[in-house]
Amino acid sequence: MPKPPIGQLQVCAPCTHPDREKRGPVRAGELFASRLATEVAARPELAALRVVAAPCIGNCAARCRVSFAGPGRWSWLIGGLDPGAPTDGLLDFARRWLEAPDGFVGKDDRPKPIRPLLLGRVPPPELAEFREPSTG
Repeated sequence: MPKPPIGQLQVCAPCTHPDREKRGPVRAGELFASRLATEVAARPELAALRVVAAPCIGNCAARCRVSFAGPGRWSWLIGGLDPGAPTDGLLDFARRWLEAPDGFVGKDDRPKPIRPLLLGRVPPPELAEFREPSTG
């Protein structure tokens, strides 16, 4: 029985290909989302990940972009991906993100090809370390 999804791999669907010469009638983000959905479906270890085509994720200077998000989990933004390149590093990051109970992937555990493409991370709102700022 398949695992219920615990998170999403959100692909910026409106992204155009970073190389103007490779832009076509269908946006690179849409094509990348379809490709990733197929590749994720073929990997049983990623069964808890749902690939979705998302509206613009922002930071358009770093196209193509994806984000990982899920309830109670760290969210990650990755950009500057080549939609035609191998996805091994990205899918390895996805596996590590799913394996981490809260979605936090430590610096040394991040796949090397993905490290320079990480644009940011956002902690889950229920993180215990959050506190009210001092007011005086």
